[in-house]
Amino acid sequence: MSKTVREIAELMGVSSDDLVKEKQRIRDEMKRQNIEVKKLGNKFVVSDSDVESVVAALKKKSVKESSKKKEDSEELLRLINSLKEENSELRSKNEELSERLIRITSKKNEEIRRLNSKIEKYADDFKEFNDKQLQLNNQQQQLQARILEQTKQLKDTQQRLLTSAEKSSELQNKVDKIENASLWQRITRKFD
Repeated sequence: MSKTVREIAELMGVSSDDLVKEKQRIRDEMKRQNIEVKKLGNKFVVSDSDVESVVAALKKKSVKESSKKKEDSEELLRLINSLKEENSELRSKNEELSERLIRITSKKNEEIRRLNSKIEKYADDFKEFNDKQLQLNNQQQQLQARILEQTKQLKDTQQRLLTSAEKSSELQNKVDKIENASLWQRITRKFD
């Protein structure tokens, strides 16, 4: 008795989801083996002996494919395990680097705080120095103003002394004239 491609696929236990794919595989195998297809009514059929050779060849291929898939699966599992180990190592290194980064950042932050403290101290010292400089400048200006005032007073006093000296000299001249004057000049009061 002969069978159609669909019947061969069902004979091999293929699910309805994979039926189209499996029918194509059966057709490809029949072409590869140059199997003669006969038309029986509306259906194309293959003899039972040819069915057995196609089924045997496809089962052999299925075994090879499943073996290949198994090897691929095992290789993928090995690769997954290797990647898991590598991921674990990377995670460990990442944690270590994160801790190191935290320590470095902490040290840098501490250094920044220390430097900021120094800067604040220097700023305070500079402000204090600046305030003292302003006080000294004010004192210097006050001293200069007092010196100018005293210099003016000294000049005024010197001028008065000069004026007094001139008057004293004039008076001394008059006294000398009076003392040296004759009796007549004393009486008439003409001392020229």
